[in-house]
Amino acid sequence: MAKFNTKTPSGFPECNPAQEQVRQHWIKIIQSTFESYGFIATTTPLVEREENLLGKGGNPKEMYVLKRLHDEDGDTSHSGNALRFDHTVPLALYVARNMNDITFPFKRFVIGPNFRGERPQKGRFRQFDQCDIDIIGSEKLSVKNDGLVVGVMCKVLEQFGIGDFEVKINNRKILQGVFESESLSVNREEITLKQFLDIIDDLEKVGEEKTKLLLGKLGINKEKVSEIFSLFLESDLQAIGASSFSDHALVQEGVSEMKEIVTVLEQIGTPNTQYAFDLKIARGLDYYTGSVFEIKLSEHPEFGSVGAGGRYADLASIFTGKKLPGVGISIGLSRLLALVFEKQLVEAKRSCPS
Repeated sequence: MAKFNTKTPSGFPECNPAQEQVRQHWIKIIQSTFESYGFIATTTPLVEREENLLGKGGNPKEMYVLKRLHDEDGDTSHSGNALRFDHTVPLALYVARNMNDITFPFKRFVIGPNFRGERPQKGRFRQFDQCDIDIIGSEKLSVKNDGLVVGVMCKVLEQFGIGDFEVKINNRKILQGVFESESLSVNREEITLKQFLDIIDDLEKVGEEKTKLLLGKLGINKEKVSEIFSLFLESDLQAIGASSFSDHALVQEGVSEMKEIVTVLEQIGTPNTQYAFDLKIARGLDYYTGSVFEIKLSEHPEFGSVGAGGRYADLASIFTGKKLPGVGISIGLSRLLALVFEKQLVEAKRSCPS
């Protein structure tokens, strides 16, 4: 009799019966909360065309392609298709395919698996469930919606019973305004905004000293690097708006939008302990253009980010030719559950629903 390896493949998680009961309970919380705020469920294919996924942020080194185990010569029926790596690009394609059936602003949610061919490690998988909410507008979308998606996700997280959490909020317009400031002696013919944002996005990973060194290599002098870090340590919106970079219109615009987010969060009853402003949050994906968010558990900083999102001005327009701005936020359900089970933040003791 042949001997088979029955272990789960590396990076592909599986819950035992008791853990699955927790997972299903959380999914019910997520779905009922999203629906209570007017978001409707959508289902998109696990597979999309490669060029569409690559067109908006897909990393070809991490994308899984779809093909038969034994392809026959000349059979192209599966070529050019790949597994989705997030829910945001498929959302853009969903909107493009269903334009005539959608009423804007379009509020949707999705709960389901994504696939990335990255190196598996603690809390990081090749197959993982993500839970997203997004709002798409036609031509324009009020920044109040940025506050709404953050507030709704806070309502979800507080029901999990896993301790205090905090949504870190920033606005890329502020970072862009700092980068474009006339007081920064950066040669913008050689240095791009993306290079600047990538350095900021890695700050927590590589530390302050290395980040300052990398900013110096962009051509920013030490005095200005110090000013940037003083700004990044500031969380008061009034102080950010009065900083040495405040003469740039984008900085003022970003601060104004964050104030609107606060207004919405207060209106829907989100405690101010559940969110904070952090100018060090940049987010690596190219399609974010305004607000950006990261979710962290206050008592477990070692978990890193358990959710994220932001505002995108042109994600869907590349597939439709129309201006369809949007904003969204997601939690990594598989990642969060794995970390929660490891730390025993919830009890997984019931192996069946009865």
